[in-house]
Amino acid sequence: MDTNDSVWSVTSTKPRYPALARDLTVDVAIVGGGITGLTAAVLLARAGQRVALLEARRLGGGVSERSTTHMTEMVDAGYAAIERDFGREGARLVASSSRASIDLISSLVDAHGIRCAPIRRPGFQYTERAEHVERLRKEHEAASRAGLAVELLPSAPVPFASRAALRFPDQLQVHVGRYLAGLGAAAISHGAILHEGSRVIAIEDGDPCTVHLENGPVVTARKVFCATHAPLNRVFLQTKVAAYRSYVLAFRDVAFPDGLFWDTEDPYHYMSAYPIDGVSYLVVGGEDHKTGKESTTGVHFDRLADWMRARVPVSAPVYRWSAQVEEPVDGLPFIGRNAMSHHVYVATGFSGNGTTFGTIAAMIVRDLVTGKESPWASLYAATRVKALASAAAYATENVDFPIHIVTDHVRPPEAASLADIAPGEGKTVRVRGERLAVHRDRKGVLHAVSSVCTHLGCTVRFNQAESTWDCPCHGSRFGTDGAVLDGPATRPLRARAIPTARHGSGVFEKEEQAPIPSERAARDEAE
Repeated sequence: MDTNDSVWSVTSTKPRYPALARDLTVDVAIVGGGITGLTAAVLLARAGQRVALLEARRLGGGVSERSTTHMTEMVDAGYAAIERDFGREGARLVASSSRASIDLISSLVDAHGIRCAPIRRPGFQYTERAEHVERLRKEHEAASRAGLAVELLPSAPVPFASRAALRFPDQLQVHVGRYLAGLGAAAISHGAILHEGSRVIAIEDGDPCTVHLENGPVVTARKVFCATHAPLNRVFLQTKVAAYRSYVLAFRDVAFPDGLFWDTEDPYHYMSAYPIDGVSYLVVGGEDHKTGKESTTGVHFDRLADWMRARVPVSAPVYRWSAQVEEPVDGLPFIGRNAMSHHVYVATGFSGNGTTFGTIAAMIVRDLVTGKESPWASLYAATRVKALASAAAYATENVDFPIHIVTDHVRPPEAASLADIAPGEGKTVRVRGERLAVHRDRKGVLHAVSSVCTHLGCTVRFNQAESTWDCPCHGSRFGTDGAVLDGPATRPLRARAIPTARHGSGVFEKEEQAPIPSERAARDEAE
């Protein structure tokens, strides 16, 4: 299968919104049009704020539309770990905020008549391993102390063997593509202004703040909410999150029990059956790995399919896609005022709970902007440093950046010549002194860009399953034309003219017309 469209994107229709073409003054500028930004636009506009939402590409077309929309009170970090690191009160606040998120999504669906087929269903965390049963027992105790109505069961209602399970009643799932479109319409109904194709390249904190767009306009705002999944923060906040790719398959017409299911493996697998227009789809995810660490990423789809076939008889998947997951070093998202800023707010580190935490982030920022007291703001504060919880993870996740900065420029390129790059492949190759990121498309045409990530200067790596250039340091992703697909980078990889060769011939078709800058100059460009 040669598609990376999610089942939600191909079964929904999104309206188009114009790019911002002039300077604008508002109360709140929201950067990013996913679940977080769109929910915040609704809440802030409903609270009487003049809101402009700026999305670099299409509203809802990024990570949010590639979710599996498991809206649960059970969070990836687990309540036993949260209680240990943030105390019983911290665990209680995580539980109450997660329930409030689910309830808000339901109320928005009802209030605005969003036709996204919401389904209230139980969630099950289960294990197939005898050695993990005790872990679930402790998780049950911690989740119960946090105030959740959770049951410990001897097995999960899945069509394969399991050793134990936790049951969380009254969780939620929606058609996320249609929900996002509905949020956009709801935001407009309350007076918000929505703009697509309006990439923000810089935010200046101040009174007021100024937001600079790639195509020229400037937005002046009293407050700015950077809801871009990976915030436009060059150093500090990026050291507290790590980007991972998670893979998803959708199988058609597979009988499967009602519920949201995820196991105790690391990385874990998650699955649910969801009806769309009379067709039932079994949606299965997992096989997470750190972004930019692998090139032959298609094997993860194969492994995920094999894992599913070992448990349930399924045929070939009809859709496959992957999504970016930002993992926080201490287990909880970072939401609130950005470090060293007075009027700029951020939200990141949602792990695999993006729909739930994105909605929580919108509620918190709504309260911070409007001067209301939020019961959860302190727990999730973006400026927090939780040494006990994050020390080991901080050291592990941040070792990549210094290693890549030191070694990338001395490591040999992946291809000795352009002729070594087959159709559909992408490799780094040194051409006249500069290491380039070169992709040969299916027609044999070469596309070359600088291999230096414009965020902090690491060398990108090709993602073969999605035909993207991914950065192993902080998770920035670029198209084969260099366009930014995922931050924290805001500037594209610079296109390069190269001598092109017919595949396999080793003969150049034409000489380049201009000299290529040195690799050091390319790295200076990223500073």
